[in-house]
This record gives sequence, C-alpha cells and structure tokens, in this order.
Amino acid sequence: MANWLALVIGNTRWHWAWFQHNELKQVWHTHHLISQQPSALALHSMWVQHRPPQMLDVPIEMLNIMAISVVPNQTQCLAHLTNIQWINDFPLKGVYSTMGLDRVATLWGAGRQYGWPVLVIDSGTALTFTAGTADTFMGGAILLGLRSHLAALHHYTATLPKVEPPLNCPPQWATDTTNAIQSGVVHTVLASIHHFIQSWQQQYPNTALIFTGGDGQYLHQLYQQHYPTNQNQVPNCRTWFDPNLMFWGISAYRSDETRAL
Repeated sequence: MANWLALVIGNTRWHWAWFQHNELKQVWHTHHLISQQPSALALHSMWVQHRPPQMLDVPIEMLNIMAISVVPNQTQCLAHLTNIQWINDFPLKGVYSTMGLDRVATLWGAGRQYGWPVLVIDSGTALTFTAGTADTFMGGAILLGLRSHLAALHHYTATLPKVEPPLNCPPQWATDTTNAIQSGVVHTVLASIHHFIQSWQQQYPNTALIFTGGDGQYLHQLYQQHYPTNQNQVPNCRTWFDPNLMFWGISAYRSDETRAL
C-alpha cells in the first residue's frame, strides 16, 4: 500500500491525514509542539501517541509527508525530517500575496472535490468566505468566528458572562442575558452567511456551497433549519459539510504532481 501523510500546521493545531494512494483513511489533530525537548524527540512522542493503530510499527521517518504551514516557528520543528515536502503554492489563479496557504488549499480541495464554481464557508476562530470558479480565486471575506464572537463579548465587557453556542437555533427575541447573547451572535452569524451565499449565487446559481471548519457542521445544520430552500430561493444549490477540504486540496496537488512526472 502506498501510505502517505498530509499535514496542515494551523494557527492552533496540527491537522493530520493518513492516505493510501488517493483514499483518505483517517484524520486526527494534535496540539502545537511546545515541549522543551529537542524537536525530533517531541515529534516522535507525538507520533507514538496519536498515530493510527494500523501504523504502530511504522516510524514517521518512513512515510512521505506533504505539508503546508501558516506558523513558521512550528515549521522549524520538522526541519530534521528528509521525508517531508513543503507545498508553497497551489495552481489556483488570482490568489493575493498575503492569502493564507491553508485557505488556498481549502478552496482548491473544494473545487477539485465538488466542482467549480464553489463557495467555502470555513467556521473556526475566524469565519471566512472563499469563492472560486474555473481554478481561479474570485474573492472572499474574513470576520470573527462564532466562538470568537462569544468570547469577545465576555472579554471586552465587565459583566457579560462567558456563553457557549446553544444546541439549537435560539429565539430571536430573548428575555435573559445568556439567551440574548446567543441570539445576537447566532442570528448575526447566520445572517452574514446567508448574505454572502445569496450574493455569490446571484452570479453562479448552480454553485456548490461547502461548510467546513470546527463549527462548520453546527452552522450548516442551523443554516438549513433557519433558511430552508423555499426561503433562500436556491432550489438548485448543492450544499454539504466537509471537514477535510484542506486534505482534498493536498491530495489533488499530489495527484497533479505525480501525473506531471
């Protein structure tokens, strides 16, 4: 079996995927390396603790790794490895110079996996909208993510409590502080998502809409509940949640590179 690893070093965690050829077998996530150990020992400990059970006898040094990183000091933790290939760009046209490589990989993966045109709604620390068609980035937007909104209200005020996202879509007109915070944040985020989806669909009615990120599944479910098809007037839209868009992007890059050899 041609086993290989995809790795995305993000702002808060390392994201791993184990592939056999083009088949995604398993995904897992680990914290940034902050150990005082030498990086080789810290990486070995991480691998031993989190590797798939099927690879207990496989040292990480024996696997091909294709990686991207948005955190330079974490990248240095892998400087001793000779079996890693760093991806510095994707064949996505129209990308601006400061665009995060993880965001580029996500759009590339969405376009290659679901077809163009596509709009990616990525909900993590930030909520990003990233749109593309015909292998070309067409634009997007960045704002605070769902939990960042909630954390900011607690952090920047004297008395507002720390609140978690509600299990279900909250009533819009709340009668206590906790529900008022949940209502304000959730309905504002959903309205923002709806606005950007409608704007993009006016240009590309048959676009794919892909939710991803840590809160992607949650927001996808709430969005479908709050804006059913007959209200958002997009009967032909194709909407999914997929947490693995970055990995599909890396896999597509690897396949293109292999065919070019």
